Amino acid sequence: FNIGVIYFFAVLGLSVVGLLVAGWSSYNKYSLLGGLRSAAQMVSYEIPLTLSVVGVVILSGSLNFSDIIAHQLAHGWNLWWQILGFPIFYVASLAEINRTPFDMVEADSELVAGPFTEYSGMRFGFFFFAEYVALFIMSAIMVSLFFGGWLAPWPLPAQLDGFAGTLYGIFWFFLKSYFFVFVAVWLRTTLPRVRVDQLMGIAWKVLLPLSLVNLFLTAIAVIVFKL
Repeated sequence: FNIGVIYFFAVLGLSVVGLLVAGWSSYNKYSLLGGLRSAAQMVSYEIPLTLSVVGVVILSGSLNFSDIIAHQLAHGWNLWWQILGFPIFYVASLAEINRTPFDMVEADSELVAGPFTEYSGMRFGFFFFAEYVALFIMSAIMVSLFFGGWLAPWPLPAQLDGFAGTLYGIFWFFLKSYFFVFVAVWLRTTLPRVRVDQLMGIAWKVLLPLSLVNLFLTAIAVIVFKL
């Protein structure tokens, strides 16, 4: 899929519509305000999230996830080439999928639970089921972009070619993905929730300038050092 990275971000942007509609259809002004606040959060963090990935695309010269992973097989994990890009992506991804400390969408410490106030039972369950599905998908995307995807940390043994090599790659892919799922759940019990002004300030005053710096440094490195 030659535009896999673009497709991923296009689908990711649809989640904003879901939160807005959830708040609007509740016929509750507090839910509507929660939906608007959630949409503002997700739109804000999509910008540094997207810019942090552009550095990986520049290094690999492709929008295809398979090509990006193949580039890491030859040059090492993109983590080492994107020391600044990876933390930007990780922090922005936590905010994008509404995980602690950026879970203002849920906001269970406040009077209402954001756009989910009027939902209960299975409707409420589906919202949070979707959140954990998004957590795994974002972890898998992060593993593909920065941690070699299905590549093991060391070279594949010669005796594991063919079907055994495929199983070996699947094992490493899911192991790395679930590690970041574990870290996200770990953070939920460790960090307090930030305020709304801090939430927006981190996106616009910290992550956005750093993502632009990372983009320019990556482009200069590719041109000068022929990476």
